Amino acid sequence: MSSSEAFGLLAPPIQRILWDMRWRSLRPIQEASIKEVLQSNADLIISANTASGKTEAAFLPVLSSLYADQRPSIQAVYVGPLKALINDQFRRLETLCERAEIAVHRWHGDVDAGRKRHLIQNPSGVLLITPESIESLLLNRTSQIANVFRHLSFVVIDEIHSLVGIERGTHLRSLLWRLRRQTERDFRLIGLSATLGDAFPVYQDWMRPDHDREVKLIEGSTEAKRLLYKIHGFLSPPPKPDNEDDEAPSLPVGISEAIYRHFVGKKNLIFANSKSDVEQFADALNFHCRNDGRTDEFLVHHGALSKGNCSRF
Repeated sequence: MSSSEAFGLLAPPIQRILWDMRWRSLRPIQEASIKEVLQSNADLIISANTASGKTEAAFLPVLSSLYADQRPSIQAVYVGPLKALINDQFRRLETLCERAEIAVHRWHGDVDAGRKRHLIQNPSGVLLITPESIESLLLNRTSQIANVFRHLSFVVIDEIHSLVGIERGTHLRSLLWRLRRQTERDFRLIGLSATLGDAFPVYQDWMRPDHDREVKLIEGSTEAKRLLYKIHGFLSPPPKPDNEDDEAPSLPVGISEAIYRHFVGKKNLIFANSKSDVEQFADALNFHCRNDGRTDEFLVHHGALSKGNCSRF
């Protein structure tokens, strides 16, 4: 990784992790957020497109701050709108936290009681949680909340654009106010969002209704990503006579050769229209592998979604 002022601000174990992960450089929103988190006292909204590095923009400096001053309580909370998102972010944060010896925990309905009990008895590090689980904690662990969150310093709110302006967002803001009453000092808020347009003042008011702390906006590039694609056309073979024994229709002429040429030796997902097509493609592609002296690289996976599930996307 090329050195930079922002990179130099990170804690040594976080720097080493980025080297090990072979990051070539920090993205502009990551450099800006590192400086703001570690050199100011402002709240932040980090706004950028999907897959732009917003999570790392928040947690690289947050974890560096925690590493320098570890306390016996939860010191950073990540609020995610969905359990699936929390599970995904947990895996990403584990990699960053392991080298820095910072504990990372989840709290939602699928986490077993033993892990939750251990967290309550030994609070530390980072907690990933949904808004509803925060309320459950406040209601069911009232006498323990102050000990668990005493030294809370940061609350990172993911997908903040899906919360502001609706009841769930108002509920979360109320929960954070109640949580603040249990902490020794006011924690900083970091919101992660898709592009905001002209709505930044609305988010400022949501994060700091009393305007008692500055809220700064860090925006990623609005330049659209390029989508590279090719379109190929293939001729289907003529139908077999009715008296011929054919278990499945033949593949279009040249299609397996084209797929092989573009995807062999790489990691890709190839979708087909039917399960029988999947089997035929895999057989044809692995035939090409064997002709080239390669092991069979194309694996079959059958998955199906019901119409009911599809309608939710």
